[in-house]
Amino acid sequence: MHSAPEKQKQPSLLTGPFLRILLIHLTAMGSFGVYYFLPRFVRFTGGDEFMIGLVMGAPATAALLFRLPTGGWVDRLGRRRMVITGLALFTVANFLPVFAGGAGIFLILVRAASGASMIIYFTAIVTYVAEKAPEGRRSEAIALYGAAGFVAQAVSPWMCEQLLNVLPFEQMVRFRIVFALAGIFTLVALVISLPMEHDDNHEEQHLDPDPWYRVLRSPSLIYILIPSVAFGIGYTSIFSFITDFTEMHSLGPSSFFFISYSVTVVFLRLSTGRLLDRMDRRMVTVASLLVIVVGLLLASAPGGAASLVLVGILTGTGHSYIFPALSTLTFDSSSARNRGTSMALYMLGFDVSTMAMSPLLGKVAEHWDYFVMFRVAAWMLLAGTLIYLTGWRFHSAAAIRRSAAGISAGAGRCH
Repeated sequence: MHSAPEKQKQPSLLTGPFLRILLIHLTAMGSFGVYYFLPRFVRFTGGDEFMIGLVMGAPATAALLFRLPTGGWVDRLGRRRMVITGLALFTVANFLPVFAGGAGIFLILVRAASGASMIIYFTAIVTYVAEKAPEGRRSEAIALYGAAGFVAQAVSPWMCEQLLNVLPFEQMVRFRIVFALAGIFTLVALVISLPMEHDDNHEEQHLDPDPWYRVLRSPSLIYILIPSVAFGIGYTSIFSFITDFTEMHSLGPSSFFFISYSVTVVFLRLSTGRLLDRMDRRMVTVASLLVIVVGLLLASAPGGAASLVLVGILTGTGHSYIFPALSTLTFDSSSARNRGTSMALYMLGFDVSTMAMSPLLGKVAEHWDYFVMFRVAAWMLLAGTLIYLTGWRFHSAAAIRRSAAGISAGAGRCH
């Protein structure tokens, strides 16, 4: 543990530049929340569960193609530059669904373009935040930055649902107006990002980053991919289908889930985010995955609005801890010149599982129902957690120590 004098010397996270990052992420993720209503749009225009899975899985497919080169771009061209580039492309991609006539190849391609640009932004911004964070507060910084996005995800779906219900236009026009909001949100984020601080210099500035396949040889990174894949299964089973699920089974407004999920994440990250810099993040990851399993099993049982809120609380609890824990562990396990690539590889596991599982789980729901689908997702997530437990011995002990509390600033870097 740090001594009391050391704690007093720690700089505040809530600086002007960090508050700018929070505002950027708040608006960028406000656009992301709009697309939770794409399943309703697909069904309204004649699509089925499988088409919903294809549309919702398209961003992950694009992420699979762009994640690896994006990591190299972040390391070579800089974190700040790629944040702005990603937001510019994301803005264009987010305006395109306004012109979609229904479920089909255009909508799938548009969602893929949105996913590719989101990957550029997201990989760059996470690496940027981790690099700018004070020593010993990296997980807390990532947790707070992520919390800003969840504030947007609590408000944005509610706002979109209200607009879809009350706008005095035909349903197709209502969808177009809601989709236009996504472009407006990211345009605001782009404008705010332009005065961002430039990247920090690091000790390996003069070295070229390693190719991704060489970075992937690290046993620590392979180990981190396992919970990333498992988390992707749980995430896509909820977020790809929740709006359609609630409507089909008359469970009340889907915003009940989004608000409870997001409020849980924001509350836990604000109140307990600092603990993540003092705990063994392997234990945090296991506990997070198991809580999500419980949430999915609850979703698999018929219930009402109260049950929907509880599902949001449980799955939100898991999400609140697993992402900052894994992100910081990845950053601290990587050499300075490869941090963007390492972040990209770790998040690639999430992308792969989202891409593969979204249409597959859609098929399960189509042939049985959503209750069965949630049970299948829960058991798959549990299996992934057990596999993750067997791989603990492959993680570098030095990387675990660098991620633990009480380590000096000199030990907090990988040279």
